[in-house]
Amino acid sequence: MFYCLKNSKNFSPENSVLILPAISVGNVGQLACDVIIATLQLEKVGYFCPECFLPLVGVGAFVSDEKLGLASEVYHSNEANITVMQFRSPLANGKQLKFCEELVSWVKQKKFGEVVLLSSCHSFERKDHEIIGSSIRYVTSTNHTQPIGWVEMEKRENQLFLPGAGFTKKLFDKCCNEKISILVLLTYCSEGNNIPDAIMLLDQLNQWKPLATTPWKQPISWSHLFGNNAPKGIF
Repeated sequence: MFYCLKNSKNFSPENSVLILPAISVGNVGQLACDVIIATLQLEKVGYFCPECFLPLVGVGAFVSDEKLGLASEVYHSNEANITVMQFRSPLANGKQLKFCEELVSWVKQKKFGEVVLLSSCHSFERKDHEIIGSSIRYVTSTNHTQPIGWVEMEKRENQLFLPGAGFTKKLFDKCCNEKISILVLLTYCSEGNNIPDAIMLLDQLNQWKPLATTPWKQPISWSHLFGNNAPKGIF
């Protein structure tokens, strides 16, 4: 269920692009969505299905965000014609299916133009020939425009094999079944400092669907991403 903020009652995302992250290895999709929100200065309009996520509350992650940060947030821009979801905590145990069903229902209700899912997979699962070249892959529904020059995700035994990608496959399958246009853009990666992976993913997305004409901007909350510097006295 979507909970709209009082000052965003006129939120109307019809025909806009919905961009959301998968909760996947390295949190690449979530990092990428943070950058989109910070760069385009999107407005927070509500919260989506917080009952499906592990409870979380904190201060806003962005300079202009004076509202509480919760586990699942929705941002929008009429000017850019995009809606961005951001997730701050994992889905609760057993809630993955309900979340995907609620999301697909909401996409149809609000009449979004298309869905873009940013995700990631374990790099150690690549086959030898997949190591060469770009680590970025894509998957699209049959009713979505095929990106030219991109590398499509290979299937294994006629099935999508997306290790470490969280709910990516389940949501993709449900969107396809409901004839919702969806693009999944993902990268192979390992856990660590995954900011470069997120920026690389956004650069690829920006080539196909221009979002930003200025350099990507990191949110102020990232200044605490790795904690404080180590005390000099320990050396």
